[in-house]
Amino acid sequence: MKTIFCIALFPFLAFGQWSHPAVRCIEDVFRQGLVCPDLSRVVNLYSEMPVELTNEEQRRWQNEWAPDLKFCRAQELLRRENEQPGRYTPVQVQVAWMTMDGGFAVAEKRTALLAAARQYDMPAHVLLGAITQESLLANLGIAPDGGNYSCGMGQLNIGEWCQGIMTLPASERTSMGWPTYQVSCGALPSSLIAPFYEIAETRLGQRPSYRIMAGDFSGITQAQVEHGFPAGSPALQAARYQAATSFLLHCQNAMRSISFKARNLRILYDNYVPAPLKTAEQYPAGQTFPRTCATPYISKAWPLHTGWLMAVAMYNAGPSMRQLVEHYRKGPASTWGTFTPRDLVEALHWGGKFREGTTRIYYTGQDGTTRSQNWYKSCVVQRHVARVVQHVSLGGTPLLTSMEQVPCATGEVPAYRRTSSGVKGP
Repeated sequence: MKTIFCIALFPFLAFGQWSHPAVRCIEDVFRQGLVCPDLSRVVNLYSEMPVELTNEEQRRWQNEWAPDLKFCRAQELLRRENEQPGRYTPVQVQVAWMTMDGGFAVAEKRTALLAAARQYDMPAHVLLGAITQESLLANLGIAPDGGNYSCGMGQLNIGEWCQGIMTLPASERTSMGWPTYQVSCGALPSSLIAPFYEIAETRLGQRPSYRIMAGDFSGITQAQVEHGFPAGSPALQAARYQAATSFLLHCQNAMRSISFKARNLRILYDNYVPAPLKTAEQYPAGQTFPRTCATPYISKAWPLHTGWLMAVAMYNAGPSMRQLVEHYRKGPASTWGTFTPRDLVEALHWGGKFREGTTRIYYTGQDGTTRSQNWYKSCVVQRHVARVVQHVSLGGTPLLTSMEQVPCATGEVPAYRRTSSGVKGP
């Protein structure tokens, strides 16, 4: 009855009331560990429920128990795929595996998430939505990610991991095998991981590459991978090898991945989010998120704070997302007035003008510099932010939806977007 109760108790959770949006309690975003219903006779795992369940049981599974239902459906999909390989697409199988992995060790993940949100003074809902969008809470191994070689729940590359690990005490860094040689994080490009990954791929056997684990990198020597390092002194190359090895061994650690991800978002928020967005959407003294949850609300900022969601957009697509939004809004941040998460997604989608003969969107921020980016990047970043919100929303009508009218795709700009002025209308 949890969801019904919340909706009845808070009729003002209608869209637009961003100080008290219809989001789940933090503990309800995670799997509770319920015994799965028998899904073996269900034809369509994505939409059907067992007929033996009562209407009330079906409602609860589809609402307050939705994270457990996703886990159960993923478990059944993988069982069927194991019995009949090829029954589902590789993407369906991968998402099911990630969903299942994300449903394990939830207490530890929840504890790490809340600790990171407190440490970096950010809304736990934004952090949880961002991490879920990155990995479905799975402890992923290394993925090429367009040359980024991301890893873990937070999908961090070695440079981001380095920046996080350097905040730890020296003794703790040493215990994780991090080099004592003073190597800067800038000297650790993502390309360092490429030769390690090439070797680990040969050890996968029948496993798909997304199931790569730390053990797949064991025993790789410096001589086997140094050819892929940038030029450097012997001491630097040894430190690079040691740093990469430490990263590959520990980057699937959920506590570290969540903490370092939060730190990266905090840096973007501090350095690039406009001041008016930081001071807005804060609860006055003595007020907080008006719902009683098992997990106390820990932030002064609203659960889906627009400034923090802008930091998520910047993490996904770069700090220039600020200038893209400025272009769309036709003025500096100080003139934006009330700026909601929906306004942010709108600006990310529509900001900038398409230029004929290209697949790029051009925009000029308040700094006077004209920039451009592929339309695909604009499409993906607005979709990313919308999904971050969806991951923590109550069931039913989503608080935010992606605005693309045709699926995001590389290679061309859809007709509806080519004709847009790229600025907010009157």
